[in-house]
Amino acid sequence: MQRSLIRSASFALFLTSVALLITPSLSSAHEPGTKPTLPQLTAKEEARLAKGKLVLRTERGESDGSGLITGVIEIEATADKVWSLLSRFELVPEASKAVKGVHRYDDGTQMGKQAGSVGIEYTVKVAWVTIKYSIHHDLQPAQHYLHWTLDKNRENDILKTDGSYSVWPGASPGKVRFLYITEVDTGRNIPDWIEEELTESSLKRFLVFVKKRAES
Repeated sequence: MQRSLIRSASFALFLTSVALLITPSLSSAHEPGTKPTLPQLTAKEEARLAKGKLVLRTERGESDGSGLITGVIEIEATADKVWSLLSRFELVPEASKAVKGVHRYDDGTQMGKQAGSVGIEYTVKVAWVTIKYSIHHDLQPAQHYLHWTLDKNRENDILKTDGSYSVWPGASPGKVRFLYITEVDTGRNIPDWIEEELTESSLKRFLVFVKKRAES
């Protein structure tokens, strides 16, 4: 059965866009401008975070092939330090070899230092598949939160992407949790192994990348 390619990550900006870590009843990304609620984790998931590992869940549409993916990881760093990495979109290619280009075509935030919007064009390639799309990001530095949607005023090779990054207090002082949520539908029929590379695999790499950079 044919289905559309789903991705995230990270895309982060990467398409990304992420295994569902939020409540099972959630069927779409949260409302724009509203910081999502940090999900309640199981004891097993908490144990994974305590060991420095990430937690992922995925929810896929039964009819249209779209997917909602969410991930969380605990980081030994300040919220400000993690935020400084999340708002530097040009770092994304370092986290994913599939991201070949990041072009900042609009920025009203002074590089993430103040609330406002940022426009980023991404070029992603896996095997023979190349995808270009532009994302409109709304940044709220005071909340350590940003939300993104597809910029429909520009040409895009995907149908939809919607998601967010947010930073939360960790399980103990000196730690924070990075929550990544994304919903993506490219409208394409792509082999499963490429789909995996552009979604769960890319998200995992981005979460680990942010953790390593923030803790270094």
